[in-house]
Parts: sequence; C-alpha cells; structure tokens
Amino acid sequence: MAGSDAQARWHWYFLLAAVEAAAAFALLVVAPRGSSGFSPARIGVLASLVASFAYWFYCWARPTRIPCAFSHPAAVPIAGLLSLLLGVTLFLLRYLFPQDLGPYFERLGVLLWYLLLLSVQAFLVLLVTHYGFRPQALAESRPLVRPALLAFCLLLAALAFIAATRLGLTPDPAYWGEPGVPVMGWQLTLAMLLGVGVLVVSLLPRSHRRLDFWIYAALWAVAVLSWLGVPLSVMRNSFYAPIDPPAYQAFPNSDAAYYDSMAQSLLIGYPYQGEIPARPLYIVLLTALHALVGERYDLIIAGQTLVLALIPVAIFLLGRSLHSRTAGAIAAGFAIFREFNSLLISSQTRVSNTKTLLVDLPTLLLIVVACLVTLRWLQRKDSGSALIAGGVFGILLLLRTQAALILPFALILSVPAYAALNDHWRRAAAAFLGAFMLTILPWLLHNYLAVGKLTFDAPFQFQIIASQYRYTGNLDINSIDLQGKSLAGIVLAFVLRDPKFVLGFVSNHFLATQVGGLLALPLFEPYNGLLAPLNMYWLNWTGNLSWLNLGLVICYLVVIAVGLGAAWRRLRWAGLLPLSFSFGYSLANGLGRFSGWRYDLPADWIWYFYFGVGAAELLTLAALILGASHEKASLSDQAIKPAAVVGLRSALPLLGLILVGATPWLAQGISTPRYGADSPAALLEQLSEFSSIRRLGITSIQLNDFAAAPGAALEVGRVLYPRYFSRGAGLASAHPWPAYAPRDFPRLGFILLNASRHDVVLPTRPAPGAFPHGSDAIVLGCQQSDYVEARLVFLVDSDVAYMNGDLAEPCP
Repeated sequence: MAGSDAQARWHWYFLLAAVEAAAAFALLVVAPRGSSGFSPARIGVLASLVASFAYWFYCWARPTRIPCAFSHPAAVPIAGLLSLLLGVTLFLLRYLFPQDLGPYFERLGVLLWYLLLLSVQAFLVLLVTHYGFRPQALAESRPLVRPALLAFCLLLAALAFIAATRLGLTPDPAYWGEPGVPVMGWQLTLAMLLGVGVLVVSLLPRSHRRLDFWIYAALWAVAVLSWLGVPLSVMRNSFYAPIDPPAYQAFPNSDAAYYDSMAQSLLIGYPYQGEIPARPLYIVLLTALHALVGERYDLIIAGQTLVLALIPVAIFLLGRSLHSRTAGAIAAGFAIFREFNSLLISSQTRVSNTKTLLVDLPTLLLIVVACLVTLRWLQRKDSGSALIAGGVFGILLLLRTQAALILPFALILSVPAYAALNDHWRRAAAAFLGAFMLTILPWLLHNYLAVGKLTFDAPFQFQIIASQYRYTGNLDINSIDLQGKSLAGIVLAFVLRDPKFVLGFVSNHFLATQVGGLLALPLFEPYNGLLAPLNMYWLNWTGNLSWLNLGLVICYLVVIAVGLGAAWRRLRWAGLLPLSFSFGYSLANGLGRFSGWRYDLPADWIWYFYFGVGAAELLTLAALILGASHEKASLSDQAIKPAAVVGLRSALPLLGLILVGATPWLAQGISTPRYGADSPAALLEQLSEFSSIRRLGITSIQLNDFAAAPGAALEVGRVLYPRYFSRGAGLASAHPWPAYAPRDFPRLGFILLNASRHDVVLPTRPAPGAFPHGSDAIVLGCQQSDYVEARLVFLVDSDVAYMNGDLAEPCP
C-alpha cells in the first residue's frame, strides 16, 4: 500500500476529487434559484463543497499523507457498499415520491452525485491497490474479439435491413400485436448488481460448496414472493374480465376458460368434452390443481405460480451452463422483473402472466428446459443425453404444437457440434428422434382411437392457421371448412398462388418477434416514479426510434454481440443453441401469421439472455483485470465428459417422460361420468320433490309438460363462471361466449358443463345473492340459437331455485 504506484494513484485521485468538487460548486452556483437568492440549504451545500475542495487539494499537495483509512482491506467493501447506498438514495429521492421529495433532490442532488462519484472512484482505486492490476487480461480475451465483432456486424446489418424494409415493423391486417412488456431501467441496474453480487461471492476464497443450491432457492423464492405479492385485483383483462357479482372471483375467460373448462370436464367424467383438446398437458396441470385446492382460483393461481417460478431458475441454469453463474443471475433477474411488470399492468393491456391460465409461460419454461437438456447432449455427445433431450421435446409439443419447428433447428445445429455427419452423430440423432416419437406416441394413439386418424391437435387450431392463408377474413374460423381437405393442401395452394405475399408476412412476423425481444430491454422514456403507474410506452410504439434510443439499442447490440462471441468461444456451435430455439419458434409465429405480446413470450427472452451473457463476460474481464483468479471468475462448470452407452441412468428418465406424455390419456380415467344416470322423466320427478321447488308452487306435471314442449331444454351439469350483467353490459371481446355477450336485458350468464358445454342465460334482476361456481345445477329453459334461456335454475347442493317467467308459457 505504501509503494510508489499506490501513492501515484491516490495522488491523482485527490486531484480529481478536488477538480470535481470545484465543478460541482460551479454547477450549483449557476443553477436557477429563487428571487430571494441562495437558500440556507444551498449555502450549506456550497460550503461543504468548498470544504471538500480544500481537503482534497491539501491531500494532493501533500502526497505522502495518505489517509490511514484507505490502507485498511475493509475499505474495499465499505467503498463498494457506500457507492451502492448513495446510488439507491439518489434513485429513491428522485423516484419514490417525486412530488414530495423533488425539492430535496434539487437541493441535494449535486452533492449526492458528487459523493457517488467520489465513492465509485475510491472503490476502483482501492480494488487496484489491494488486488492488483492485470492489463494483460485484455490480451487473453483476444479470441473473443473476432466472433463478437462478426456477431455485432450481423446484428447491425439486421437492424439496418429492418429499418430499410420495415419488415418486423409494419402491422399485418391479419394479426398484429404490440411488443411484450419490457424491464425498466432501474430493474436492469438491479439485475446487473445481482450479477456482480454472484460474481463477488464466486470469487471468495471459501465459496460455499452448495452455492448453486442457495442461488436456485433464492431466485425461486424471490420470484414467488414478488409475483404473488401483486394482488389478484389487477386481473381485470380479457382473460379474466371484470370481477363481477355474484361470486366476485377472477374467473377465467376466453382461451383461459377453454383450458379450465377442459380440466373441469376431466373432473366430472366427460373427458375433453369428447373432443381432441389443444394443449393437453396444461389441461392436466389445471386438473391436478383443481383436485388439490378445489374451485379457489386464488389458490390455483398460487399453485401455478409455484411452478412457473422455476423459469428464472431454469434460465440461471442455462446461463451457468453456457457461460457462468454471473450470466445466469443477470438473465434470471431480467425474467423476474419482466414478469413483475407484466403483473402490474394486467388490468391495462393484454398480457399473459403467472395469474392467467394460459400456456405461454409454461411453454417458455419447457423451452428453456429443452434447451438445457439439448445443450447437455451437444456437450456430452452421447446417445443417453440425446434420449432425454428428445423426450423433453415430445413433452414440449403437448404444450405448444408449433414448438415442433424448433426440432429441425436443433438437429441442424447438432451436425457441426459433432463436427460431421458421422456414425456417432447418426446414432445420437436416431436416439433423439426415437425418444421424441415415443413421448408423443401415447397422444397420437389416443387421437387415432378418438377420430380414426393420426392427428395431434384440436381441429379448430387447423382452422385458425387455414384462415391466415387468405387475403381477407383472417381468424374467422366459422368460414373455414376442412371437411375432406388437409391443412397442408390449403397452405401449399396459397403459397404457390402468391409466394411473395406469403414470404412477406412470414418474414414480417418472424422479425417482429425478434424486435419485440430486443425491446424487452428498456428505452429512454419518461418514468413517473416507483409508486406511479408504469408508462406503457411500448403500446404506442410506431416502429421508430429517437436518435438517443437508437444509440442505446446499438449499445445493447454491442453487449449482446459480446454474449454471442463468448458463447461461441466456449462452446462453438452449441453456444448458439438458445438462439436457434428462438429462431425456430419465431418461424412458427411467422408461418402462423402471429406475433406480439403473449405469442412472443416463448421466443423473445433470448435477447435479454445473451445480453446477460455479454454483461457477465465484461464483468468477468473487469474482475480479471483487477487481479481475480481466472478459474474462479470466468467459468463455473467443469468440462462434461461423454458417456458412450445408453444405460439405466438415461432409460429411467425416458420412461418417466413417456409416462408424462401419456398423462393426458391416463387422466381420462380419474372420474366416472357425474351426470346422466337418470332419465329426463326421473330427473324431473326428483326435481319436484325438493323443498325450494315446492315453495315456488311448481308441480311435477308442470315440469314435465314444459320439458316435453317443442324448443325446451333440460340439462343437469356443473355451473362454471357465473357472471351478472346489467342491461347492455357484457364482456368486451371480438367473439364473446354467448353466455356473456352484451344483451338488452339484465341477466346472469354461466356455463353448464356435462357431456357437452352449454351457455346459459338467466334473465333476472337484481343479481342473485349466492350462485356458487362449481356447484351442480338443473336447468330448464328454452333453447335459443347459441344459448339456453333459463326459466328455472335449481342448485342441487344448496336446494335453491331461481325462476324467470312462468312454466305454463311454452317456449316461443
């Protein structure tokens, strides 16, 4: 510490500190002030800056008198923590209560910025002084320069191509969604600090052997607590709709209600309503949650959150495997903050998050897991790992069929990873594809037995894709008739008719997914404070960037390019595996003619992931320059040795994956049919015996006469999602379910589920005091074109009846 080099560093530090004090003094003097001149607070700050200038100038003039405090090893963490404390203080003073604390920020801001600058500079000097300075580490990083520079040139060329052609920016009339929710600037800073913290802990001489376990647990716990900490009251969007009487619960709606009702069908013994469902594995998850917690949707959402909180853990694992713990921690921090923001704005825009019963985030989780196991295969280069990777891919298709387009990207990338199309690669590829087929085989067999042909997805999914390959009438599945036709034939005919048009919308949506991923990183936009509503600037984004934001995006591309270069340097082609997964899923988006918000979630994480890798590489380089051990600072994983044979250790996981693939079929046997044991006449006879029916003066003769009249409907089933609407009100949707469509009379709408689904409307005023979701009910009413208008609804469990009109009047 007493050496000449240390003295020279402190000598220049003191001079710089004095100059900065003078500069801060000048800034404060020329700053606008009130008519009364300098306030006492400003005079006090100016006096402190004068004293600071005098002290640092004195230290500079007497270089041999270095303060003793600077020589103590504890000065390094103290300076680091002081820098962090001052930074947090400045941020909170500016953004916690802007109106109340704004005047204090104006008065103390210059002084606090000056102190922050001093502490950061002291921290750097102390690091160099105590741990050394190794500029040769820059020379050791030369192998990174060429791949990073190539990646940056390619990214910059892609940015220029998008700007010139407007592909990825031009809205498609068939479908076009806004970019997904970004992280905020302060959250990016916290994610970086998380990475720094993990790097510092990894550098400790006695780093805990179970460090990774504690990081997994901490990331999962932070995700669970922060996500569940956002109240359910935010769930007032298209997938939950307003929280209406009589139940005042956040019932699922639209696609979310489809998945949940399919889960309910398994519970009452009418599996999948006799159809081939979409996303069967997610339906099984919802069924399991219902079996555990019943009809408490707050608990179902909590259970789903416990599962989805594994997303940042999986991203951390992928980052650690690809680069380091630091990279994984930064990327996991981004994932946690992005979901937190998505929850905060749930009631203000379209979202898919941990509180919605949708498959986008479960798909993201499985894609990251598939990427992990595939990366392990390409590192080990053995058939056992290929089996597990193929099995996970099969499970992935049970969540999102379009994820199949990732498969060829993974196989293509495996060829250079193996260095050639040799027998070794052929055996592994055969194991991969064989496990993939074994995993999806149970569902294919189920569907073949159900409809007499091999098919994987619900028929309406094919209708949606077919509707996109038209010039007009997109997403109108009612106008698509696939009887006697194949989806491939319809698509191929349209492609041959107008290949330029198809190439245009495919590339447009492909690039839009990538652009949306890049925009998950923050831009320079107004920020109104920590407790203020988020500025949802991305909703109104027109595809143009200010010069300031363009420069910021280019800086992001530099860090991402460093991340791609670092991944290439360590793992070559295998390091590009996450990128290939994103490209495969983005291509699926393009072919389906979809992009934006929830459609991008399984693919758009890739850019903040590689940003995390690039940031970790730069932080690691800084640590190496400051004397850190290369073994501790750079990589956390040892080389993985291949295992040449397929043994029990790979066969057992594969059997487990096949069993998971079979669960949508096996789940059909969990319940026997709940309704339908009694004939309609016997059901009506039982109905007439209940006390609430007798109190209404309804006889069995009246019930039988009404039920036997033309146009009458008699159903018994499970009540789902009861919602009450006043006259003219309803759920805002392009295609609302008939039970919830706006109508010109007050009513209660609900779904009645038995062997099929029935939309029921009960005209009534006011709202029923109690109408429990999940209860058994008997409905007697008139069959309309797409719903049942109820005359009598009887709740079996509570012996409560609701009447509308007179049963003596037949249906019109």
